[in-house]
Amino acid sequence: MISYVARGIRAFVCAVTLAGVMASPAIAEASVSAQADPADAPLTPAQEQARLEKLAVALKEEIGSTSAAGRVQAAASCPFSDTTLPVPTQSWAGAATLGLSPASGCPGHWGYVATYPRRQEQPYFCGVATVQVVANYVWRVGAAANKWTQTQIVAWTRTNGSGTSGSYESYGLNKATAGSPYVPPNWTYRNAYLSELANGGSSWHALLRTDISTYSMPQVVSVAPKDPNFGYFLHSWSDTRIKAQYAGHYIVLFGWDGVWDGTRGPIVQYDDSAVGPSGTADSDPAYDMWQMIQKTNVNKSGIYIGW
Repeated sequence: MISYVARGIRAFVCAVTLAGVMASPAIAEASVSAQADPADAPLTPAQEQARLEKLAVALKEEIGSTSAAGRVQAAASCPFSDTTLPVPTQSWAGAATLGLSPASGCPGHWGYVATYPRRQEQPYFCGVATVQVVANYVWRVGAAANKWTQTQIVAWTRTNGSGTSGSYESYGLNKATAGSPYVPPNWTYRNAYLSELANGGSSWHALLRTDISTYSMPQVVSVAPKDPNFGYFLHSWSDTRIKAQYAGHYIVLFGWDGVWDGTRGPIVQYDDSAVGPSGTADSDPAYDMWQMIQKTNVNKSGIYIGW
């Protein structure tokens, strides 16, 4: 589900597509006028129940022994072995019952889903490309095919020269994945509420582990990929020819390795549409990713997580 912590509707302008690596991405100004927010449309009773069940899984995933500093430590046993987790009343093609993702392991504490990066076709299409990556995964079209073109997706995300607003990013994700037999029943991408991120990075990482390793679904986040006033940036943007800028940038998180402990040890894997001729897959410390999620946009006011 996608979660908004900040309810102000803002667009995220992506960097100029870096095919190979090109210098001087345009500086982005990220704001649009208020508009109807389809992501906040009322859920059906079944969707609301599924949302509560998913949140219960995430909260249970986060529980563990806690140090004096308040950092959540890795669980003593496999975090997916608890049979008391809520289970949907239906099964779906992706899993016979709610449980361990086929691409997750214990006791190594890791998980991933098999997404494939895509290159954004316009400088401001990072939100569109992330929807394409998620749609390709849930429709199981393979590494080379696309379920929807980026032109089709724009009609759902209403992306323009200012980028994609968070509300329409989630709307696009839901439209592009609707009807797939590999999507869990009553799943909706929603924007995270502040209460769902009460413990900061620990809460976000628990949501990520739940998305990937319990529901076999990727997460979408917006980040500040190379903010000139910040000490953290995406490794995929580390080439010195890529200049710092204030742009917000959507990426797909498809993997994690190591449970959040407040250090730079655990890592997350992601697909980035702005770098490389076909997009690129890369990884960063989970701690760094959380800092970039919080930084997010030019006004430094958004925390956008699609789960």
